[in-house]
Amino acid sequence: MNFNKSNHYCLYTIIFLFFSHLAVFAQKEYKYPLAPKGDFTDVYFDTTITDPYQWMENPSDLRLNVWLEQQGKLTKKEENSHTRSATLKEQIASLYVDVKQKRMKSYVERERKLKSKYEFKNVFKNVSRTPDISYRLRGKGNFKTLVKVKDFQKNKGDNVVILRKVVNDEEGLVAIIMSHNGSDWREAYFFDLKTGERLEDHLKYLRTSSEIIWNGRNVYYDRYKQPEEGKELLNKAVGQELFYHKLGTDQTEDKSLYKHIDVTGTSHFYYKKMGDKIFFQHYYKHKDKFLKALSYANNDPESFYLKDFIIYPNDKKISLTVKDVFGDTVLIQTNWNAPNGKVLGANLKERNKLFEIIPEYDVLLRGVYRLGKDKIANIYRKEGSFLVLVFDLEGKVLKKIDIEEGKKISYLGEKNENAKFTEFCISSFYHPDLWYQINLGDLSVKPSKTISVPYDPDMLETRYVKYKSKDGTEVPMYITCKKGLKLNGKNPTIIYGYGGYGHTVEPSFDEAKALWLLHGGVLAIPNIRGGGAVGGKWAKEGRRLNKQNAIDDFISAAEYLIDQKYTNSKRLGINGGSHGGLLVGATITQRPELFHAAIIDAGALDMLRFEKFTVGSVSTNLNEFGSVSDSLDFKNLVSYSPLHNVKEGVKYPNVLLITGDHDDRVPPLHSFKFLATLQEKGDPTSKYLLYLTEGAGHGGALNVQSWIDQLLFKYYFFFDQLELNFY
Repeated sequence: MNFNKSNHYCLYTIIFLFFSHLAVFAQKEYKYPLAPKGDFTDVYFDTTITDPYQWMENPSDLRLNVWLEQQGKLTKKEENSHTRSATLKEQIASLYVDVKQKRMKSYVERERKLKSKYEFKNVFKNVSRTPDISYRLRGKGNFKTLVKVKDFQKNKGDNVVILRKVVNDEEGLVAIIMSHNGSDWREAYFFDLKTGERLEDHLKYLRTSSEIIWNGRNVYYDRYKQPEEGKELLNKAVGQELFYHKLGTDQTEDKSLYKHIDVTGTSHFYYKKMGDKIFFQHYYKHKDKFLKALSYANNDPESFYLKDFIIYPNDKKISLTVKDVFGDTVLIQTNWNAPNGKVLGANLKERNKLFEIIPEYDVLLRGVYRLGKDKIANIYRKEGSFLVLVFDLEGKVLKKIDIEEGKKISYLGEKNENAKFTEFCISSFYHPDLWYQINLGDLSVKPSKTISVPYDPDMLETRYVKYKSKDGTEVPMYITCKKGLKLNGKNPTIIYGYGGYGHTVEPSFDEAKALWLLHGGVLAIPNIRGGGAVGGKWAKEGRRLNKQNAIDDFISAAEYLIDQKYTNSKRLGINGGSHGGLLVGATITQRPELFHAAIIDAGALDMLRFEKFTVGSVSTNLNEFGSVSDSLDFKNLVSYSPLHNVKEGVKYPNVLLITGDHDDRVPPLHSFKFLATLQEKGDPTSKYLLYLTEGAGHGGALNVQSWIDQLLFKYYFFFDQLELNFY
């Protein structure tokens, strides 16, 4: 009898193993188009790196067009297989449009309180186009069309986006800053708000950080040298220079006021107007040595020169930022000898004299804001919570405002000295905006308005946890899910990460992520090293030669979620954009078995050639990653560069790469080369797909329709791969 049972057991085992092997062999293999390979090599010290897809760096190469057409057919085939996409699209579009409209209305109401003479609104003529702009005198008459984006198209397919308006109330003028196809290059046009007419003035070669400051009917602005024709999306911006433009004249006649002393494009100067002065943060040369300086100039182009009031070391670990000015006292946020941050004052009449206004606390200083005539409001972060401390100008604490864990405060501050009230906003991963009003007299706080959502936000919650990374370091993480979530190891889960430049991913609302949560998915956001969640030291520990720490932290987040029974590898996906795309790419090449799906948005994936293009060689990126010209940096970069760590025959997760064809911050060549390598070397039973948005830059799709289409494709991929049912 026992013998028979044993035989039956063995028979069942053999049958199970047989069919298991059949299932493995029956897995669908995808046929990917083979990209042509070139004989390209780069030599770094004693190492030769082959780079067969280097030809993809040339956007004019005809082979690239053919290959992209083939990839487009694969993407379309995948899209056609999305049998229930209409249901998900309706939900995404409904929530996206509903919340966006309510937010837009809320911001218009907020603008009214700012007491600008004019008010503006976006006009959507077609969801497949970016919006036009209409305007009116505040509260008077009907809105009139001011800007029609189609009038600024350089060709039929040109995506023109209005990014910013700089209004001159006194003269009745406005500068409209535009971008074409999402490029980081900017252009400025000018309009007369009294007549609604467009002026002939046109300023070119501005960048993302460029400012426009009105002075009567004229403007200060900074621009860069004209990029080489045909290489606008690849060449870096050099030759930053401050100019003065008189309306009614050609840009070629503009007066140069200040030239950046760094002509390589590695660094930049920054400036902004406060009161009647223009404040600068720039480089200062003394005896062939570069230092940094905080300076100001009077608002007079005829006698314009920079007066340095603080000279400090050119040390990337030291940050001094001018936040506001009270008379002759300048408010400065700094981490100098204060890792958590503090507030200093400087007197414009006394050079290099700093004094402490608000000391360093045992919590991390995240922001410093003027609050009316005589108060300062600081935002601090401690663990998963924010708090606000309001001070007088002597640094005495007047008020403490605690913000609930898992929520973020924004829009704090009041520039108007005569204001009696101001507002701030609280948001979370599952609710967009809760507005509160502060009485600037007694500092009392009360709710003022809220943006409603078509679901009960109380059904969701954010948990703040800590887990141990590979080296034992404790890493904080937000986990957002439905209340009462069962820890059964089966919950579809997305981990979103960034981990670079000291940037912290904080609670903020996203329509598609909210839908993921409402359908029962889990969203995890670890504040890994390289980010700024725990201060400057935390950022440094994930920077340059320490970049692997950030990757280890991200991997350990996945292991924690599996160990704690939130999910399992078959239902675990990861996502990140830009630096976060690098993070995801490095993670899947190091631990491919840990994840079932990965989405990389505009990722930096070839870290050996990253610095050769656009912003790759600016000081911010060199500080973050190092340079291949340094032997230690090279060895470190090649150890985690996603492109250079794809192995033959490895079963990688199902991967979706999203990029824009006009991205000039992280050019799409990164996604192209990585995809070609995955399709060549990776196990063909995994999906490796490209979603290329035409006429889009680093920020992704530009108009409502293309944005919804991109979100739909992205989240259908996650819903499908991680087996989350939607209804």
